[in-house]
Amino acid sequence: MTEQYIPWVVKNGLSARLNVVKIEDNNEGLFIYMKEARVESPKEFFIKFDPYVCYKNTDERYRARTFSLTGGFSHSLNIVNDSEWLKEFHVESEGYYADDEIIHYSIITDADCLDILSEFPPEFIYF
Repeated sequence: MTEQYIPWVVKNGLSARLNVVKIEDNNEGLFIYMKEARVESPKEFFIKFDPYVCYKNTDERYRARTFSLTGGFSHSLNIVNDSEWLKEFHVESEGYYADDEIIHYSIITDADCLDILSEFPPEFIYF
């Protein structure tokens, strides 16, 4: 496995571990509602991907190989370099996005493993 999960550092001093509250996919984009885990007064926010190329959500127990090969995750937000899923996407789409820079974002929590492919960085909205 050559993939590298690099912590995706965002502003506003979020803790390293986060929980997904809910996911909405509608005509305005992909909204991932989150809150900090294991803190007394957790920050709540959502991440908006608009537009996005594709996403998948997998229960963490079905990503055992990834956890084993990476040694686990101390950060919930990651960017995946040399992504196998992105390579597979380019093959499956017959190179539709071959000339575009697509980033593989990965959100790893205690219950969810979200993977998002996007040409554009997402927006963080705090409430």
